[in-house]
Amino acid sequence: MDEEIDLRPYLAALLKNWYWVVGSGVAAAIIALIISSLIPPTYEATALVAITRPRYVLQFDSRFQNVTNIQPVYRAYPELATSDGVLQELRGGYGNLIEAESLHNLRQTVSASAGADPSLIRLSAKGRDPQAITMLANGWADIYIQRANEIFGQQNSEQVDFFQTQLDKATVELEQAQQAMIAFQGQNRSVILETQLLSFHETQAAYLARRQTLILLLADIAGLQRQLAAQPDNQPVTAADQLTALLLQLQAFGASDAVTLQLQVEGAAANAPLSAAEQRALLGRLVEAVSETAVYIDQQLVELEPEILRGQAELQQLEATRDRLSRNLTIAQETYTTLSRKLEEARLTTEGVGSEVQLASYAAVPERPVSPIKAVNTAVAGAIGIFLGLVWVLGSIWWSQK
Repeated sequence: MDEEIDLRPYLAALLKNWYWVVGSGVAAAIIALIISSLIPPTYEATALVAITRPRYVLQFDSRFQNVTNIQPVYRAYPELATSDGVLQELRGGYGNLIEAESLHNLRQTVSASAGADPSLIRLSAKGRDPQAITMLANGWADIYIQRANEIFGQQNSEQVDFFQTQLDKATVELEQAQQAMIAFQGQNRSVILETQLLSFHETQAAYLARRQTLILLLADIAGLQRQLAAQPDNQPVTAADQLTALLLQLQAFGASDAVTLQLQVEGAAANAPLSAAEQRALLGRLVEAVSETAVYIDQQLVELEPEILRGQAELQQLEATRDRLSRNLTIAQETYTTLSRKLEEARLTTEGVGSEVQLASYAAVPERPVSPIKAVNTAVAGAIGIFLGLVWVLGSIWWSQK
């Protein structure tokens, strides 16, 4: 069976020795009050510094995106306030107000923290003299604001210098691209080659058309020759066959300048009926003349082909060079325009935005100390004293029972 604990002796002992419990609490409270009264009071003065956000963001060119998320930057402001450079300047200007023999001692006196909003920085100073710490906190705020604005103002100036340097380079590249395009256009034979190629193509088409006409003409002549071959040599040809032969001669004359005029005159002057043998001989000479013309046209087509190919290759090379120079010129123009806009934007931002870090509030002279707080210290000491009294009384009863 579980052993039961009898609490009656403990309660009886507490009731019997209550004055020890209360006395220990009162004694502890009195001692805490005396000690708190002997400790010199410590005051705290706090100055507020605000990091202002820009009301507007200049952006002349959408290809350059401005950074709008500045929350991570806020974390750097308290560290900047407690940096060695800022504290060294603070110690040099206001070190005589407090006992700050080193930066370590000064760091024990001042503290920087972010406020409820990250854009507010609290600069606090603690010390015995309320007037001195107030001047120290306000002087610290002035030094910090000046240093922060110098840093961020320098960044804006560096942006202007950066864009100015890039714009100078872009100007040189744009002039080079323009001069290259001018030099190319001064010897560009594209239009001449296009005209020559057009003439070559028209000549080639004419030769091909004439060659096809001659092929059809030879086929017609061959048909008439087969018809005359069936007739005796001395038999006169009919008027229809003679007219057909004359028409073929006229077609040959119209299709080729190489057909001899003598052949046409002989055909045109044949008023008397020709025999079949004479007509066949005349058609034979016509076939020879047409065939020679066809051979001549083939030779011209063969000689014309490399000229066309060479002209096309040269024209394509010129077009490729022109496209490359045109792309370079377009890129140079766009780069120059973009950098010009960004330079003007950076200048306006530097001149118009002003200080990003500004004073929100100077510290007022504190009227009440932050430590020691006599009431709190007395109450806490009394509570501890009562607790110790209870422990002593209960411990005595437990020890006596053992």
